Amino acid sequence: MSLDVELLQDFTEDVLRALGTPTGSAANVAQSLVAADRLGCFTHGTGLLPLYAKMIAAGALDPEARPELDVSHGSITRIDGRNGFGQLTGALAVRSGVDKARVSGISAVGICNGGHLGRLGEWAQMAASDGMLFMAFCNSGGGARNVAPFGGDQRMLSTNPIAFGVPAFDGLASDIIADFATSQVAGAVIQEHLLTATPLHPEWTTGKNGAPLTDARDFTDGEGALLPLGGRATGHKGYALAIIAEILGGIAGGLMAGEHDPEWFSNAAMFLFIDPLKFLPREELSQRIGGLAAYLAQGGARLPGAGAHQRNKGTAEHSLELPDHVCSSLRKLADELRVQIPAALPGIRNAADGSGAARPW
Repeated sequence: MSLDVELLQDFTEDVLRALGTPTGSAANVAQSLVAADRLGCFTHGTGLLPLYAKMIAAGALDPEARPELDVSHGSITRIDGRNGFGQLTGALAVRSGVDKARVSGISAVGICNGGHLGRLGEWAQMAASDGMLFMAFCNSGGGARNVAPFGGDQRMLSTNPIAFGVPAFDGLASDIIADFATSQVAGAVIQEHLLTATPLHPEWTTGKNGAPLTDARDFTDGEGALLPLGGRATGHKGYALAIIAEILGGIAGGLMAGEHDPEWFSNAAMFLFIDPLKFLPREELSQRIGGLAAYLAQGGARLPGAGAHQRNKGTAEHSLELPDHVCSSLRKLADELRVQIPAALPGIRNAADGSGAARPW
């Protein structure tokens, strides 16, 4: 059932305020979550609200915290998210990094105590829209460990996502955006399969003696681990990327796996920004990226980010559809918080009572 985007935004803000979030912060976080839903990235959209509620109740997320500048030396910056909403921290990190890169051509922004930074692709798109090349490497501060090292079967690392953004400068309909976990899939995909009772792909997980898990419930009960990106045959590549993300997050000011065993998680990340116009004129860069896209199109391929752009373009301007399990979890949370669900959001108001939230790891 279609949901009105503006009403969903207002409802999301109401839920966030009921969780103790100041009005301005609630509006910004809600906008980020609804934008993810519009892209079809439901694992990082409004379905995260029940998870955030649990983190707030556990003291792992401070809804009133605002990120602040912790270190600034030339083109180097560090942002302390103060364990608040990562959507606020990510936006501040991008603004700071872009400003410094405009001056020096390159900048690096470290993030510590980032909470949950949300969809890294949002920050890649934000930077690319400002004309910057972007790279992000993220860890989970020693928490949310559910990925096995290559050749192993124990949960020792998190999904450690990475992201890249390349501005197309009008050479394409959209910028080039890549955002993915360094494991076979993100942990939230497993949670979605649990909520929808869908079997797991055998190439996603490993259990004792290397046998895969097929039931998501077994995984969420603590059995097995996610395989690194590349799986059983070439997972050494994803494992290497995960280690780089782990270390860069540690350099940025966060904890690394093995240093702490927290009940929850808090992202640390390194964001890198490069001004490509310091290397090539805008027109040349635009033409060459457009030429690459045209060449690949001959083989039926498209550049990263084009699919999300098409999904967003194909979404009605004022409405979107949420999966049933997301609507159910939102209804349950609203009931717990005594937040009124607008009658004009029947997909949530009339949803069956749900449970749980898709976790981002």
